[in-house]
Amino acid sequence: MPAPPQRWSATVMAAPGRPVTWRALVLTSLVLLGLMSASAAAVAWWAWTHLAAHAQIKAQAVDVLLPPTMAVRAAVTQNVQVKVDQRLPVRVPIQQTLSIPLSEAIPLQVSIDTTVPVNLDVPVKHTLHVDQTVSLDTTVQTRVLGIALNLPVRGQVPIRADVPLDVVIPIRHRLPVVLNTPATVRLSEPLRAQIDTVIDTEVPIRAQLSLPVTAPVAATLTFPQQQVRAGLARMDVTLPFRALSVSQAVAGPASAGSR
Repeated sequence: MPAPPQRWSATVMAAPGRPVTWRALVLTSLVLLGLMSASAAAVAWWAWTHLAAHAQIKAQAVDVLLPPTMAVRAAVTQNVQVKVDQRLPVRVPIQQTLSIPLSEAIPLQVSIDTTVPVNLDVPVKHTLHVDQTVSLDTTVQTRVLGIALNLPVRGQVPIRADVPLDVVIPIRHRLPVVLNTPATVRLSEPLRAQIDTVIDTEVPIRAQLSLPVTAPVAATLTFPQQQVRAGLARMDVTLPFRALSVSQAVAGPASAGSR
């Protein structure tokens, strides 16, 4: 007769004299599973933070979608040609000493009220014609027969003669001079003037200026055609794992384009 089937017992002999139960096996399996899960999670975290995916993209044509406008800051290396035709208000402070040369004659109205010293020797050569009657009333001393007498003389004496004069007349005098007359004056030295003022004026500027642009310029780029055809050269892309995401694959030509 065949032997009767054997039944599994609830205990397994792990070692001579030590039975192992199913509960101990399950707990041991769970502990091992937890350790393996923790090790896998640690390895996955390390790979997530330290490893990266390397993708190699070959040369191909792509459709690039551009935004309608784009704000940029550009550096201009060439001079900008600017046409200026306007009047600029200018406020100029002036504090300096000016030297003004005057080469032309200056008309003036001269008023003089002073005294002029006169020191002259005037020679006089002249013949004086005398034709007049001189009245005499004097006493004349004379001698008559050796006797000194004082004789009174009274009468009219006619005198006709030419008297030559050759004398030098000295003139030492101060003459008053009062004068009011126009005159012209020429300055031999430049006129010095101290100026401390502020001049408000307008300067007309009509010129073509070439100005350098030293600072970056804020500009807005406008793309009339938003979608353009571009060629993508071969390139190597390194993407860290934390930058990757999993999504559903999209079939069709739209998946070949990039933005």
